[in-house]
Amino acid sequence: MKIGAMLAMAAVAGLSADAALAHNHGISGLFDASSLTITEYDGITDDLLSGGLGATGLQGQAPAFADPLDPTPAELRRRAILGNYQGVVDMVNAGGYGLFWGPGSNGGPDLIAGTEYKASFRAGSHHGNTNNITMVVQIPADFDQAKRCILMAPPSGSRGVYGGIAVGEWGLFQGCAVAMGGKGSGTGFHLLGEESAAYAVNNINGIAGSVEEIGPKAQFMIRNNRNLREFSEEYPNRFATKHAHSQINPEQYWGEYALRSVEFALWALNDHFKTNPGRGKGKGVSDVAFFAPKNTIIIAAGVSNGAGVALHALEDDTEGLIDGLVVSEPSANPAKGNFVIAFGDDDPFDPAGQTLYDNIAMMGLYAGCAALAPSIGDTAPLNIEPIGAPSGSRANRCDALYAVGLLKNPDPAEALAFLHANGYDPAQDWGVPSIEALNFWRTLNITYANSYGRFAVWDRLCGMSYGSSDASGAPVAFTEEAARALFSDSSGIPTTTIAEDAVNSPIAENLAISSFGMTDLNIDSALCFRYLSTGDPSDLGAAPTVRDVWNHKRVARGGWELQTTGNTHGKPAIVIHGRQDSLVFPNFQSRAYYALNQEVEGATSNLRYWEVTPAQHFDTFISSFFIDPVTRGAQFVPLHFYLTEGLEVMMNHLTSGTPLPPAQVIRADARGVVPYTAADVGTKLPLPSLTPAASDQITFAGGMLSIPD
Repeated sequence: MKIGAMLAMAAVAGLSADAALAHNHGISGLFDASSLTITEYDGITDDLLSGGLGATGLQGQAPAFADPLDPTPAELRRRAILGNYQGVVDMVNAGGYGLFWGPGSNGGPDLIAGTEYKASFRAGSHHGNTNNITMVVQIPADFDQAKRCILMAPPSGSRGVYGGIAVGEWGLFQGCAVAMGGKGSGTGFHLLGEESAAYAVNNINGIAGSVEEIGPKAQFMIRNNRNLREFSEEYPNRFATKHAHSQINPEQYWGEYALRSVEFALWALNDHFKTNPGRGKGKGVSDVAFFAPKNTIIIAAGVSNGAGVALHALEDDTEGLIDGLVVSEPSANPAKGNFVIAFGDDDPFDPAGQTLYDNIAMMGLYAGCAALAPSIGDTAPLNIEPIGAPSGSRANRCDALYAVGLLKNPDPAEALAFLHANGYDPAQDWGVPSIEALNFWRTLNITYANSYGRFAVWDRLCGMSYGSSDASGAPVAFTEEAARALFSDSSGIPTTTIAEDAVNSPIAENLAISSFGMTDLNIDSALCFRYLSTGDPSDLGAAPTVRDVWNHKRVARGGWELQTTGNTHGKPAIVIHGRQDSLVFPNFQSRAYYALNQEVEGATSNLRYWEVTPAQHFDTFISSFFIDPVTRGAQFVPLHFYLTEGLEVMMNHLTSGTPLPPAQVIRADARGVVPYTAADVGTKLPLPSLTPAASDQITFAGGMLSIPD
């Protein structure tokens, strides 16, 4: 978008072009001044939290665009807020929506008036690609200048900047400013090929256009070169994503990006209250407000990858910006330490500094077969063939694993035993078929391997690309309507993967015929991705080439770059994880991070670890995909409830000095078919205890983290 058009947006938001430029004081390179927009939301027709949809609207279908081929920034924002909110929490009233979270919950407002600042900055690139990182700051109208606070809420998964909106809700309810910053992934797509040229990339507001039209203002755009042109000609209708193909391994910069979003929030608060003296609660405190870390409580929070961002930020915070941290199911990727994890009476386990990608690649190879293990049985939700795969694909994966020599027999129980021996806890077995059925491992393999190794889209790593496909599996171009809605509708990770080197290629991956002559969920690529993780030739199924070895080293280096150190600088912090998490495994992430922190900081540590059972990764699926197939009831408790409880505990600790509950197991009760009520707080949903029973205490001593069964 041209600078003039961007300023025109500001005028629509109630600012003249000159007034918008006047807000650019004091930026000192913090963001691109031409990207700045400041929008007032009245809390009647539109708002900060729900895009004007309110509690009922957020539960509904995605709001339609007046013109699907020309959606407005406001329409895209509204639909993005809905999609990102629904993608994080349980949206069913019986599950807690409208009671524990959601507009109007806990006596809070349905629509939240306030001001939203949005801007971007350019991430560095050694390849000339465009990668702009968006930052959003929401300042509620009831922001209290006498009780200054900022909640940092980065997006989960690979979501766009509004991916932190469900976490940010707690901050808005508290009257805090909310800092939502991108993390180098998000909904920046570059659609390749002539058919998509008119809407190939999108800008900070999600408006799609051509490369020539949007240019350096694109969220993500690959620099034009011969490799790109040749790839686009030979493999038409493919696309690149910001997370996978930026070639910067963005995860290593997560802390830096998040801290910048906090600095932007401080700048926005100063700008807002200097420009509008006396606004908000506490007016008269100062006509010229001055917000700084020393007088503003700043809490870092997040879920999943957003939680990983927050942990990186706390570790990277050498200037004392962050006062406290509360995160849920973080992809922390802790470095290797000198400790082991003992769960109940199980043998101690050494996570050995394995990354999330290491887990993804392992599951991507073995889970398709392990899903058929008799011990999992028919009581597991979504115990079906993966979406888009023909009948028998999981059994074929067992046969292929046997044929390549990775199983002694084509036995699903053997595949599941392999996972158990390598850190996948039996408590997570329920999710083997579920996560596999949703094709998570195949889509995540492409994203994380490419990201860690800084591969380009034309590298076709492990013979895989991203692209849409028709009913036969053949690659096709994105429809213009779908492309123009990507900013709103995409989670940042495509669900369509194309096997370029299959016997019947190019074709949608789940329809690929492998070198074993069957549809086995494309084991050839799974073997390749696993080799990139381990460097073990037996995982490749063939002698590695020089390029294979080099590719493994690139991925390994990327994994090393993004690992966390466990050093939280003694700041108060709470890490929460669900014991049944079958996507981000506790043994490699939160348990390992807590143990590493105890090893690194010892008595100076102020980190707490709460492990909740029965809880898993996707609150959004509790009342839909992951219901008990027999009882039809919810079988997991919402982790979001414990995230908000942790935030309450942290705020009280920072403001009143109340103690933080120690590391412990929290044993809650899934609601089944009975709706949650306020009376369930403390009973079905027990609160963390200041004095947990011995059978619930998580301890670290002598290099061993002990988790009670």
